[in-house]
Formats: sequence, C-alpha cells, structure tokens
Amino acid sequence: PQALPFLTGLVDRYVDAGVKLHGLYSDEMHIQQDWHYFSHHDHGEFAVRYVTPALGARFAELYGEQYRDFAKWLVYFTYGQEDFVGDLGATAGAGHVWGETPEAVADTALFRARYYRLLQDTVVDLFTEAKHHAEARVGHRLEARAHATWAQSPTIDRWDTLGEPPQRHQYEYTSNFVWSNTVQQAASACSDYFKWGDYLTGNGNDHAEGGWLDRNYYGLALACSLGIINELPYAYGAHWGMPGELHRRRQAVADAYGVGSSTVHGLVQNMQHRDVDVLMLYPLNLVASEERFGSWMTQYGYANLITQEKLAALGEVRDGAIHLAGRKFTTLAALFEPFPSERLLAMMRDLVAQGGRVVWSGPPPVRTWEGGDARGPWQDLMGADFNPRIDGGLVAPGKTVAFEGVLGNVPPQAVLTHFLVDRVHPLVPRAESAVAARLLNDVVGVHRTHPGDGQTLALGMRPRDDQSASLGQDVATWFHVLRSLGAYSPTNAFPDHNDQTEHLSRTGPHLACRFPNGAISIAPHLRNVVEDWPGGFARNAAEDQAYLARVPPPSERLELADFRVNGRRVTYAGDGTVSFRTAADGMLESFAGRNTAGITIEGVETRLADQPLAQLAFGPVPGDRRVEGGALFLILAQGAGTVRVPTAGLPPRATLWTEGPKPGSRGTAVASRREGETLVFEAGDTQGRLVYVVAEP
Repeated sequence: PQALPFLTGLVDRYVDAGVKLHGLYSDEMHIQQDWHYFSHHDHGEFAVRYVTPALGARFAELYGEQYRDFAKWLVYFTYGQEDFVGDLGATAGAGHVWGETPEAVADTALFRARYYRLLQDTVVDLFTEAKHHAEARVGHRLEARAHATWAQSPTIDRWDTLGEPPQRHQYEYTSNFVWSNTVQQAASACSDYFKWGDYLTGNGNDHAEGGWLDRNYYGLALACSLGIINELPYAYGAHWGMPGELHRRRQAVADAYGVGSSTVHGLVQNMQHRDVDVLMLYPLNLVASEERFGSWMTQYGYANLITQEKLAALGEVRDGAIHLAGRKFTTLAALFEPFPSERLLAMMRDLVAQGGRVVWSGPPPVRTWEGGDARGPWQDLMGADFNPRIDGGLVAPGKTVAFEGVLGNVPPQAVLTHFLVDRVHPLVPRAESAVAARLLNDVVGVHRTHPGDGQTLALGMRPRDDQSASLGQDVATWFHVLRSLGAYSPTNAFPDHNDQTEHLSRTGPHLACRFPNGAISIAPHLRNVVEDWPGGFARNAAEDQAYLARVPPPSERLELADFRVNGRRVTYAGDGTVSFRTAADGMLESFAGRNTAGITIEGVETRLADQPLAQLAFGPVPGDRRVEGGALFLILAQGAGTVRVPTAGLPPRATLWTEGPKPGSRGTAVASRREGETLVFEAGDTQGRLVYVVAEP
C-alpha cells in the first residue's frame, strides 16, 4: 500500500528540485532477479515466489478468504520435489494438486495462473500509475522504450546439447529440452510483454540475442504484435551476437517486417508493422500448467500474437473479423489456452457466427478463467466432445498424426515428445462436424462449418511449424492447416496464383510483407543458416571468418522477375530488402532499395539512377509530420551517379537541401532540375546525407 506514495513522492522530489525528466529507465523491468538463469534452483526447481500480506489480502478479495494466509498455498507451486518417494518418481515432474479429478488438477493450475497474473498486473499498474503522475507533473509524455524481460523464451531456455552451440536446438521441443526460464520471469512479474506495454511507450523484444538468429521469425512477429497496441505503435525486434555478415542479413528481414527497420524502409512503410490476417493467442498460462515449459508452443512468424486478456480489453468482433488496434484478423487460433475467459469464448462464438474462423489446438479446456465450466461451451462451439484426463493427455512420442477431410492436403506430422506440450487429446465429433485428423485409432481433429460459413477446427495436438528445418526438414503444419481453411486467400488479381504475402513467404525463397498504407516489402529469406558461433556482444573477427568460410551465408541478392505479390507484378534487382508503394494511378510513390538503380511495377520501369547506388530511397513526408516551410519529400541517394525521382505529389517549384548537423535542420543546397515528370540531381552532391525537398515560396 505504501509503494505508490513512495514512487509519486520520489517523482515529486525530482521535479520540485528542478530536475527535467525526458524519459524513464524501462529496460528489463522486474521485481528482483539476475542473469544467472539456471543457478537459483533448489534441487532442480526454481523455487522463488514473492508473497506479501498485501498480495495475500488482494488475492483473498478476488478469489476467497481462504487465501489470505497465502504463504501456505505455495506448496502448490512445488514441482519434482518428492524426495522421500522410494521409486523413480522422486524427481519426476509432479506436484501437489487439489484432488484426484481433472477439474481439481485444472483448479490447481488456475490458482497458479491467477497468482502470476495478480503479481504481474500489480507491479505493472503500480509503475504505470507512477509514470502517469510524473507525466502530469512535467507536462509531457515520458518515453519508456525497451523490453519487459531480460531472458526471452526460447532464447534463454535450456536444452542439453553436450557442448554444441545451443542456439541451433532452440526451435523445437525435443527430448533434450530441459527447462524454460519463463517460470523465473513469471515469478519476477515480467513474463507478460503485452501487459508491460501499459507502461512502456515503445515495447519490443530481444529474442534474437546471444547468437540465436530466430530463423522462424518468431521474435519479429512478436514485435509486430506488441507494436500495434503500444502507446507509440511501433516496436523493435533486436538482434545481436552473430557475425556481421549475418547481422546485416537479419536486419534485411527486420526491415521487411517493419520492425525497428531502417529509416529508409520506415519512410515507405510509414513506420508501421506488416499486416497479417491470422491472430494467435499467446500461451501465457503454459507455465502455470507445468513450470518447466516456456511461453511458446510453436515459433510461427506469419501471424500476430495477443494474450486473451488484451484481446478481451482491446478487441471487438464485427463484420466477420476481430478488429484490434486498427488491424483486422479473420482467423483466431489458440495455441495452449487452458483457462479461456467467458469473454474469449463469447468472442469466438461471435467471430464464427459472422463467418470468421477459430482454430483451437492443444488441450480442450475444463475451467474458464472465472472458475466456471469451460467444457460445455467449448464443446458446443467446436462441435466435438472430449473426456478430460487427470494426466494432461495421451503420450504419443514418435507417432504420426494423419489429416483428412478439409485438412486432406496437410502432410502427416510426427509427435516429437511425451511432454505436456505434445500430449494428445482424443475428440468425439458431433453429428454436425467432420473428422479432420487422426492418431492411430483416435480422432484428434474435428472441423465444423457453421451457419454463415464460419468455421471451427479443434486439434487435440500441437501443430508444429519450423521453417528453419532445425531437425532436418521443413515442417509446416500450422501453415498448411490455416491455408486449408482459407486463412491465406489471394487477392484474385492473378488467375491460378496465390499472391498473398504470407503464402508467398512460407512457400518461396523470399519474405514478402504488406503494410496498412499499401507498401510492399520483399527480402531474401534467412532461415537455413545453422548457428555455430560464439554469441557474445564483442566479436572475434578470426572466429567469425572461420565460421563464414565453413558455412557460407546465403546471398543477399534479391532478383525478382515478374514476381506477383499482393496484386502487383514486380521486376527488381538489388541487395537486401526492397520496399515500394504506388499511388492510386499505379505510379511509384515511395521506394527504398540497396545496390539498385530502379524497379519495374506492372510492366512500367522506373529508372531511378543511371547506375546502381549503394542506397536509394525516397518518399513523401506524411501530412501529420509536415511543418510550415518544412520538407514535403525525403530522399537518400548514397553513391555516385545521376538520380531521377518521380515528381508526383511535388509542388511545381522545389529546392533540395541536405540535412544539417542537427536532425531536422537544413544543411547545404543541392542543385537540381526538372526533366518532364522527374526531379534530377547528382548523388555525389548530397554527400550521402538525407535530402529534404522543400517548396519554394
């Protein structure tokens, strides 16, 4: 109770002393932990939990007076601690539960999930309220850009690799998976990135750190997901700990996603994140079900993520789609959601009733978040019945799931482990539903078409998706399932060709992304590199060169010949990422590329330079960023040669100025001339600096 007065009083002391505040430290917020991820474990278990009388009192107010003396309830957090059992179960992954029924087991896990949420929400709300107090005192927004946790999952999860670089193993739950760090983050009030967005003005993540390359683009998808609901709707997905050659290639992928992208691509994309049609529920409560597991089920980069709490608070269903933060999603998928809220189930019903799609994977739910029955409403929605089990599902390592019916084109998928995440849940289809998947004699997939053409799909298993082919093959179950349901539909601009960006990305050699303002970005994929280097900040040039000689990196060259994407035909040659946007008349309006001289769209070539330039970009300044007498257009031309920029949208008379030593200031004038519909100048005259195009009085 004294925490908020302490924080606001601290702020007041600074402000009253005349200290000018422009931002708040916000990186890796947590209660109290450190960077020793796996050395605070009592007999192999991370046993630290934070409890105060105030927390116990609040938990009692919410969930029952019996919890006021909360410390004694911590026994239900123990895991693998049956030391005095005289058999092989002494250190097995077992814990205390409230009874011998599936409902009692679910209630125990729900108790843990509620503790983690209350802890997290209390801490975040405390700092958010204190920040708002500070902003009221100083009279402006205080920037707080960073990421919530210092130990991402799967980046800092533990696999037993026997001395091999661990990064190459961090794409799948395999038998050598040992432990996730997520329980440490949950116990430190920093596992929920989405909740920490209430405090952070610019949320983000460091998933691709310590040498892990995130070749499934999971961290980039998470950054996009955080960004759209940020106070400042732009997040980052950082990367470090790899050779410079790969750092540059990874940045190209980030540029294509619009995640912390370079200025030139942000100019074309209007500093927004890429658009997708599929929304997946972030599996926040996996750690409450079994604490050794992380905050991921499958690392899938072609969807956005959201917690059910934030979806309920910020989303609404209308016109057959979920509308969230200005974006629209026609498909909602659950990855591991043991305690759906009543609001979530209602949104799922509404989405299907309006013609949308709901896919449920993993264990069918027994309890709602509110503590009521989830089984009945879930069965009615999915058109499938199930018998809950006390053991979390059938173990089926090495067995194969075969798909049929609406999923008949989905390749079979092997079940990798006996872990909780890979448990199988038999289903019984109702009369209105059809079988969609089987494992031996058990039905594990049920599809239902609802009135109004909405669809539900229940999958009692974990669909895998690993474009990195970390186990030797590209498994694309999630993609094939979603495609089979129509989630990745083409624009229909080209007969017999699916030009949808996620479809192209998951099936071809290029990553393609589309943006709310109509921009398109394309980059070479970075998914087949094998991590085999030290992951530190400082780089050893000799070690990095030895790796590059042993495993040559993929080419940065991007060669497109009549590439059909999002309703456009594109021909282009350059390095790294290309971003472009066309006006309503089809003319090129904005562009960014590297080692290139131009682009051809819909058969119309726009020759931007007489020879390839190291960097070439241009685009209009958005109306909400313009100031009187300021720039209307921005250009960057690095290299030597004559540059020709389309003049669409420019005033009849304009002058060019390099950016001065202070961002936003004018430097030196750049000679230019008009030739028809182009503005012509010499790249060498710009000194490689950003150029402002300003209207003459």
